Amino acid sequence: MSEMKNAESQRMAGMAAEIMVDFEFQLLIDNNESIFKQSEQLVRDDVNPLMYELASGFCSGNEVWYTKTGDSNKRIALLNSEPSIVLTLDEKVQWEITNESKYIGKFKVLKATTTRKLGSYLEEIEAWFAPELPYSFGPLGYNGLPGLVLEMHRDKVVYKFKEIQEKDVSIKLPKRSKEMTFEKYYEMLDANMAEIKKRG
Repeated sequence: MSEMKNAESQRMAGMAAEIMVDFEFQLLIDNNESIFKQSEQLVRDDVNPLMYELASGFCSGNEVWYTKTGDSNKRIALLNSEPSIVLTLDEKVQWEITNESKYIGKFKVLKATTTRKLGSYLEEIEAWFAPELPYSFGPLGYNGLPGLVLEMHRDKVVYKFKEIQEKDVSIKLPKRSKEMTFEKYYEMLDANMAEIKKRG
């Protein structure tokens, strides 16, 4: 926020950051498939619905990720859009596993890093995974590590493990109404941003 020059933008980002602290997500795993999505939760009466949507967008809460072990193709459904869009991403995440380790709860975790190109923007990811939990999944479709991701840093947003529950889950692909590739989507976003900047 300190890098923002506009006072109103700074204020809105601060409000969004406060709302994001209460957000919870679920990573549902069924054998070799997973779904990652924001949990449904009650919104406090004092929270502006528009600010809630902004905060949700900042941490990708409007996205549902479907991933499958050994399959580099991932699907993401963008919610709160009309029509809803399903983006397909065909890539294999290239992880660099380091010697750094720490404990998250009772689990020893190792640090891994990667980058992902999103249009003209390069996203840096830091993940901490637990080799003793043999599930190759993590938040936002970041999978492929030899263990479950219990903490992930995506630029300034941090996703932290809270608890593991064993239950029956049903994994279903997000419904499609409009489909495009990630590359096309980010080209569209870049073009929209350029148009906004052009207008001042």
